[in-house]
Amino acid sequence: MLPLFFSFFPLIAIPVIAAPTPADDAPAPDASILTSFKFAGCSDDQAKILNQNVNDAVALASAGLDYVNDELVDTYPSYGHQQVDFSKQAAIDFFGPESQNKPYQQFIFDAMLKAANAYPGWGLSDWWNDRYVQLSCIDEGNECEGKSAAYFYSSKHDYGYPLVVFCPEFFTKLPSHGDVVAKIDGNKDLQQNLANMRSRATTFLHELLHINWGTAQECSGKRACIDHYQIIGNKPVKTYKTGRSKLLAQRNVEEASSNNDNFAYYAMAKFMEKRWKQYPKYPTVWDPTKTREENEDRDSKQPGAPSSLDTLDEEPDDGPGSPNNDPIYPLNDYPDWYQPLIKATFDDPTPDLTQPSQSGISYNGPDIKTGVTCETSDGSPDIQDCIHAFGSLRIAPTLGALHGKKDGTWWAGYVNSCALAIYYREDWTDDCKATMKDIDDYASAIFEGCQNPGNGKVGGKSQFGMDKCAAQIEVITTSGEPPQGEPPGS
Repeated sequence: MLPLFFSFFPLIAIPVIAAPTPADDAPAPDASILTSFKFAGCSDDQAKILNQNVNDAVALASAGLDYVNDELVDTYPSYGHQQVDFSKQAAIDFFGPESQNKPYQQFIFDAMLKAANAYPGWGLSDWWNDRYVQLSCIDEGNECEGKSAAYFYSSKHDYGYPLVVFCPEFFTKLPSHGDVVAKIDGNKDLQQNLANMRSRATTFLHELLHINWGTAQECSGKRACIDHYQIIGNKPVKTYKTGRSKLLAQRNVEEASSNNDNFAYYAMAKFMEKRWKQYPKYPTVWDPTKTREENEDRDSKQPGAPSSLDTLDEEPDDGPGSPNNDPIYPLNDYPDWYQPLIKATFDDPTPDLTQPSQSGISYNGPDIKTGVTCETSDGSPDIQDCIHAFGSLRIAPTLGALHGKKDGTWWAGYVNSCALAIYYREDWTDDCKATMKDIDDYASAIFEGCQNPGNGKVGGKSQFGMDKCAAQIEVITTSGEPPQGEPPGS
């Protein structure tokens, strides 16, 4: 039987893949992805504020994740598995339609999960892996100038760790997360506008996602998360804040999945929805045919809008490189319940949407800490390649997994250096009901439990636990030519 696989990417050479190596049980991996922080040039009061902002940013990032088994989490935390529900409005608003973003869903989930696991202080795992982020209250790069709240210092420096600088305005002009929440509590008008959530915590989360080197990467990959530019009103505009982030998600899901404010405002929207039981539908998406000034004027007049426009961290309309000028995705790319929002024009009232009541997430994979064996080394696949390889599994998640004979191998997905191999431990017959989604859950567990952002690699395996579908699932390295005929070991 020839191998079944999917690929989003044309003109990619599909290399030969080393046969998987069935293995006995091995010690559980250290699946910790926590990030610790050090301080430089901060007063005791500033350090106290920054420590609190770590906690507040984590609360925001955590709101972006939904538990598959909510009813079990409080009593049995290990039974809950976190996911991003890409079927709901917040994810569509900020990461685009599922029909377009499947190749990037693992990347989005991974970044949110890492941000949700940051913490103040020093952790044993972080000490062992030398995994820190330096927080400075000194204008190391001379970029504050009274107009910035904070910035990521992109160049390497004497500290030896990624550096985030917090300007005086961060402490004097931005409210705390707690103050913002207290102000919105009990005010239904403010609860419908996302702009009211701007705080030190949202800035902290934005800067955290910029980290693109060292062992504490939050938004993994060769490029990490950046601030993309796009054409609005015939001018390049940096994609900051709600309306612009929503527009980017409607034009280019790849850029939306690596734009800092798309993550930050997605997390803020989920936080507001969970706390106040209504989705904040304002500010609405910007219109690319209108000027920046016209869009900002409409923002200021929408229900619940702040009394003054937030101008911290804004930059002139002159972006680097080639700003995005893609057209809006076709209406049919979106679910029916979301389409009224796409149809609405600039001057139309913002329609109320009825989201699907059923959760779009499920999880049938292993426990990341106990059910995964890590084998990550310098020779393992690239993280970025695996993100794309796993994305192929999500094209048709309900499709039945390929049946095969005991000791045979199925190459379930592969892109460049990364392959997902299924080593059959028994014959898979019609009694095996495994789907592509089940395979993806195991691949995701290996990815989250075994990745090493320091060298950008990931590798590992897990025993597939579905009844009548015994198998070993491995993330391994490809190495040259495409497979010929039967997979090795079949």
